Amino acid sequence: MNFLKTSSRSSSSSHVSAEFVPSSRVLVVSWLVVAVSLIMWGLRLWTSGTMTAVAPVPSVILAAGGMASMVVPSFLRRKRAWRIWESFLLVLVIGALFVWAYTQIYADPSYMTDEMAFDQWAAVLWVHGINPYGRSLAAAFSAYQVSPDKFTWTLTGTPVTLLSYPALAFELYAPAIALGWSNQVAVWLNVTAWALGIALAYYAVPRRIRPWILILGSFSVYVGFAEGGVTDALYVPFLVLAARQWDRYPLKQGWAAVWPAIWMGLALGIKQTPWILWPFLVMGFIGEGRRQGMGGQTIKRMVARYTLISGGIFLLPNLPFLLANPGSWLRGILAPLISKTVPDGQGLITVSLFEPWGSGSLESYTILSFVVLVTLLILYPLTYPRLKAATFLLPSVALFFASRSFASYLLMLIPATVVAVATTRPARKVESLVRSSRYVVWAGGIASGVAALAALLLPGSVRLQLTGIHTSGEFAMVDRVTVKATNTGGTVVHPTFTADIGGDLTAFWHPLSGPASLSPHQTATYVLAAPNVGAMPTISSGFQMMLFTPKSETMSRTPIVIPTAWHLAITPDAVNRFVVKGTPVHFTLEILNRWDQPVHVSGIPIYMGQVVYAQHGAQMAQSAINHGYVGETPVSALTNGDGIAQFTVRDLNPQGNPVYYEANLVSSQDSYPYGYSPTVAVRYVP
Repeated sequence: MNFLKTSSRSSSSSHVSAEFVPSSRVLVVSWLVVAVSLIMWGLRLWTSGTMTAVAPVPSVILAAGGMASMVVPSFLRRKRAWRIWESFLLVLVIGALFVWAYTQIYADPSYMTDEMAFDQWAAVLWVHGINPYGRSLAAAFSAYQVSPDKFTWTLTGTPVTLLSYPALAFELYAPAIALGWSNQVAVWLNVTAWALGIALAYYAVPRRIRPWILILGSFSVYVGFAEGGVTDALYVPFLVLAARQWDRYPLKQGWAAVWPAIWMGLALGIKQTPWILWPFLVMGFIGEGRRQGMGGQTIKRMVARYTLISGGIFLLPNLPFLLANPGSWLRGILAPLISKTVPDGQGLITVSLFEPWGSGSLESYTILSFVVLVTLLILYPLTYPRLKAATFLLPSVALFFASRSFASYLLMLIPATVVAVATTRPARKVESLVRSSRYVVWAGGIASGVAALAALLLPGSVRLQLTGIHTSGEFAMVDRVTVKATNTGGTVVHPTFTADIGGDLTAFWHPLSGPASLSPHQTATYVLAAPNVGAMPTISSGFQMMLFTPKSETMSRTPIVIPTAWHLAITPDAVNRFVVKGTPVHFTLEILNRWDQPVHVSGIPIYMGQVVYAQHGAQMAQSAINHGYVGETPVSALTNGDGIAQFTVRDLNPQGNPVYYEANLVSSQDSYPYGYSPTVAVRYVP
C-alpha cells in the first residue's frame, strides 16, 4: 500500500511531489484492520436481512467496501485522492452505524435504559412549559416501554423516578420534540452524537491515527451503547473538541481561547462524568503555563477565563430551573451522588456482587472512590506532566472504585483521550518526583487500602441462605424462592430482596411470608415471589438472591445457584418426513452434563410430554407414548446404566397439526422440572 507519507525526493514534476511513498508496516496493518471492520459491519447487517429490506444492500456495499479497502490504497498516489478515500471510509462506517441502529430499533423499539426515557420525557414536559426537576417521571416507563429490569432501584426497592442530570441532557431533545417528532428521538440523537464524535475525532487526529478512530467507532460495545441508551454519547462530540490540543490552551488568545471552554461547558451540562475531569484539565493548564514560563498573574487570568466561560456555558441552560426551584434542581443534578441506589457495575463492586466478600458497608466503596479521587487531584499537579497522557481518563480511575461503577464511565472517555494524546505535545523533559508526591502516594495508598479492605472484608449484617426453588414448569423460569435470613448484627434491620441475573439486579421480589424486620440474632424464613417475568431467572442460567438493609446500607447474597445441572439430548432431534398413522417413532433420551458429556446414571426418571400448538392455541395431543393411553402426558421411563431412556410414540388418529414432543428431568429436592430436551415436531398423516 502506498499512502500517507509524502515523498521527500525533490522533483521538477509537480505530480511527483504529490505522490505517496510506502508507509510503515504498522500503518498498512491498521488500514487492513479497518477493511476487516467494514466486512464485519456487512456481516452484522446481513443477519437482519430477513427482518427489514433496509439491511441487505448496505450489507453488500460494506462487505465490498471492506474488500476494496484492501486493494484500492495501493493505487492511490495523490494526496487529494487519498483524502477522498479516507472520507469515503468514514462515510461507510457512519452509514453502517445508522443502518444497524435502524434494524435494532425496528426489531425492538422499546427504550433500553431509564436514563434515556427520562431525558426524552423531561424534554416533553419542558416543551409544554413544565419544570421536570422535582417531578416524578414514572410516566416515561410506559411511554417508552422501559422494562422493569432496566430501572434504577434504590435500596428500599423503589425505582428512581426523578431527573438526575443537568438540563442540557434533555434540552438537546427539545427542538425535535417541539417540531412534533416523538418516536425514538432519544435513540437517534444518541446515535447521531456518537457518529458526530467519531467524525470529529477522525479529522482532529493526525492522519496516521485515523484508522484507529474508525476501528474504535466500530467496536460492538460502543455501537451497542449508542443505540442501547447509554446517554454518555451525547457529551462525546463536545469532549472531543475540548480535548484537541488542550495543552496549547494557555497560549491561546481571542476566540481561540473561547471555543475550548465552550465545548467543555457543554459537556459539563450533559452529565456528571465531565465534572470530575474539569479540575484535572484546569490543573493541566496551570502545569503547561508554568512549563511555558508564564507568570503567576497570567496563569490566574487564563484559569479565570476558562472557568468563567465553561462555568457560564454550564449554567446557561440550567439557569431557568435553578431560579425556578433551586432545591429541586440541586437535588436532581446531585442525585447520582446522594441517592441510596443499589450497587451495580463492572468495577471493584463486582467482587462484592458475585463473591462472598463484603459488603457490610456500601459506604466504604464511596469513601474509597473519594479517597482515590482526592489522591489523584493532589498527585496530578505534583507530578505533572507524568500523568498528562491520562488526563481525560483519570475520572474513570476514581469511579472504578465506586459502588456504582459502569463500563461506560471509562469507555466513553476513550475517544477524547485518544484525541488528546494524539494532538498534544509530549513532554520533552520530566523533572524528578518531589518528596511531597511520595508522601501523597503513601498516604493515598494506605487510606485507599483501608477503605478497600472495609469494602471487601466487612461481611453483610444478614446471613442469607437459599433453601427452596419453585418454577413455572414448562415455562422454565424460577418464579418463587424460599430463603433463610439470620441477622448477625446488633441492630434491627428491615431487609429488601431482589435477584441478580447475569449481573443485572431485577425488580425487587415481594415477600409472601416472613417478618418485615429482623431483630439482632433473629432467624426467619421468607418466601419470595418474582414481581414480573423479567425478574424471573431461567432454570438454565445462574442467579443469586440479594438482600439489602437500606438504613445501614449493607448487602448480603446467597451462593450462585444453577437450577439445571443436567440436560437431555434427544435422538432424532428432527423428523424430516411425514409419518403415516400408526407407524411408531422411536426416540432416545440421554442425560448430559453442562459440558455435553454423557452422565452414566441409572434409575433416573425422564418425562416425555406431548402437545399440539395449533394456530389458535395449545391443544391436547392424541398420540400414545410408550404404553400410555392415548393423549396421556407426560409419560416417564427410567434410564439404564448409560443414562439413556427409550420412548416410542404413535398416533392412530392424526388431527392435521404436528404433535410436539419434549422431555425433561425433575429435581429430586424441590420437584421442579428442568433439563428440557429440544422439541421435536412429528406430522402424522392418514
